[in-house]
Amino acid sequence: MPLSLDIQPFSNFLDMYGDVDSSSYYHLPHVPLSVFNRQRATTRVLLQSLTISFEGQSETITPETGYAPVRLCSITRELLRGEPVDLSNEGHEDCDKPSSWDVVFDIPVPGWLPTTSVYGDSSFDAAGTRYALYATATFTYVDDGSSSFFTNICAPFRSRVRSVDARRFTITLRRFVESSTGSSSSAFPMSLYIVDAQREPDTEGSTQSSIPPDVLKKVHVVASIPDAVAMNETSLPLVLRLKGKDLDNSERKRLRVTEFSVDVEQMEVNTSSRDHLHRYPIPSRRHQPPHVALRNPHPIHTLCDTGLLMISEPLKSSVNRTFSLLPPSESGRYLISGDGRVFMQGSSTTSDENWYILETKVPIAKEPHLDDWAGAQKRRITESSPLFSVRHFVHVSIRCEYDLTDSDETVHERLHFSLPLKHVYVPEVTTSSEDAAERQQSVDLQRSNPYAQALPAYSQLFHSNGERKSTIRSTACLRAFIVLAVVIISA
Repeated sequence: MPLSLDIQPFSNFLDMYGDVDSSSYYHLPHVPLSVFNRQRATTRVLLQSLTISFEGQSETITPETGYAPVRLCSITRELLRGEPVDLSNEGHEDCDKPSSWDVVFDIPVPGWLPTTSVYGDSSFDAAGTRYALYATATFTYVDDGSSSFFTNICAPFRSRVRSVDARRFTITLRRFVESSTGSSSSAFPMSLYIVDAQREPDTEGSTQSSIPPDVLKKVHVVASIPDAVAMNETSLPLVLRLKGKDLDNSERKRLRVTEFSVDVEQMEVNTSSRDHLHRYPIPSRRHQPPHVALRNPHPIHTLCDTGLLMISEPLKSSVNRTFSLLPPSESGRYLISGDGRVFMQGSSTTSDENWYILETKVPIAKEPHLDDWAGAQKRRITESSPLFSVRHFVHVSIRCEYDLTDSDETVHERLHFSLPLKHVYVPEVTTSSEDAAERQQSVDLQRSNPYAQALPAYSQLFHSNGERKSTIRSTACLRAFIVLAVVIISA
């Protein structure tokens, strides 16, 4: 095919910042659209249409849910408006360099999109969330530089309107959250939770004595964890504050806190149900598979479409995978020094002095150390998408002992509660030399393409209250430049 398209990236990353926001957009600025003729023969092409498309898709494959695809977005821009464009290298046949034409274009990308990731059954080829750019040109040869008796005779029978597609170019979507220096022990400030610690349910048929409920109700617990944990952090600061409000002196002496345990849990949910898809601003049902197939579907979709994929058991609507993020050498158990009578300090009338404070750093594994049906149990960021969601929790259990008044028996129970936690990526802080190199790269790009103005979305530069965002946020979103080259090669 004499005419060819090629998407050449300035960067194959699209970086989004902050929390997911369906009302915001990020932009993929593209510079330039270059048209080349590499032979000296005069060539004329009537370019009738040139489109660029950004498409996102999610697919999940599990033994319990089967195969489920969904189109996340499909954004197409026509770069030619009005009359077709006549492209010719006439007058430059003897030039050593190919003739070229540059066009500037831009694609808005919704700010709610989930990040690029791989998930599902690891025994199949990688499925997950993916994004790509596609380009298509429709053209007519006016003069292809070749003329012969045979071509002149066949010319009326040849199709004059042709089209050519560019090779798919993959875009990796990443999301970052800026850290805020709110704590010396974490990249994010600490949040307070007044928790309702519940006693563990009694085992059915158990006759074991327990701590009187009216005593446990007087134990107040306040927990503190960061707003989020950066993916490059390997520990989680945790602060527990205990207070025995309204405990009398006798109860304070009998009630002890001997230990507490902590676990950081990651829960992954793969779903094939379409009942909840209305919560996401995805294309309508008539633009979803199987009505409109994905541009780059997983190979297994052929088996599903033909009914050759055999499932031994009835399909479920969702399947979960849950595992701990603690290192294998850590039990998450913490012993409290002393005799455990932490509420004996409550004789003071000052409420601040009535709190007993427990503070620790919970380690988080750097690398996955276990595998299962979905592959390595690796740490992921917290996010939600139509087919795959990741949530994180901090589970805390406090062990209490109590000396019964009517016997010499000592009973024990655990109070437990769970807190939500976010795992996020934070942008790397660049040095002054790196900033200078990035600025120079941007200047060189604009010099080579003076009409290529990279205009990011308003939400990328300013907060909702009108204040300008920091430099690290605005510069990072300008890295996603893409060059679309149209090459004319005479036959």
